[in-house]
Amino acid sequence: MKTLRVLLSIAIAIAIASETSAGFAEALARYQATPASKVTVNGTSTIHDWKMEGKIIGGHFDIDSNFPLDTSAGKLPDLKVNSTAEVSIPVQSIKSGTKRMDEVMLEAMKQPEFPKITYKLTELSPRTGQHKPGDPLEFVSKGELTIAGVTKPVEMSVTMEKFEGNKLKIIGSTPIKMTHHGIKPPAPNIALGLIKVGDEVKVSFEWITAQKNEAAK
Repeated sequence: MKTLRVLLSIAIAIAIASETSAGFAEALARYQATPASKVTVNGTSTIHDWKMEGKIIGGHFDIDSNFPLDTSAGKLPDLKVNSTAEVSIPVQSIKSGTKRMDEVMLEAMKQPEFPKITYKLTELSPRTGQHKPGDPLEFVSKGELTIAGVTKPVEMSVTMEKFEGNKLKIIGSTPIKMTHHGIKPPAPNIALGLIKVGDEVKVSFEWITAQKNEAAK
């Protein structure tokens, strides 16, 4: 009898945990990546500024389905948002338009070994203060950014705006130092080695997502 009671207790505990987990999953609205996104990397060198662009941002963003993503609101709730996100960008999809520069950057970022840049959201909070109705909603995000196999924490401001019913546009930017991710700023073996790339770059993105049932349309 004692063994039976123990087994029943374990079964009930598992059932409760499963229901709680399912309820949590149901409480989140999933937004899938769409092909309409864009990522831009701006940097400097000893001869001129440079830019690389990519049009692939994969992954998904989950947010509390009850959170008011309404740009007409005068003020956002002052609390952490129940949300998660996993993002991936193929390194090879980011290009400058110049073959030699693309080759140099792929080598510097160890692309064959680490073909993707990834990001995992760990915390999202609305930016405090009054919100101007009609403007995109502002948040402070914290997450883990992995480049060339090295993961570092990153904090940045992002904006969100719903459009066309069930699509969500997420925009943000952050400065990144290559050396923080174990990347040696390229110094191509041309022009007598006088061309050197600056350590800090600015990464900007415009991520267009759609609610899961809409993303496949």
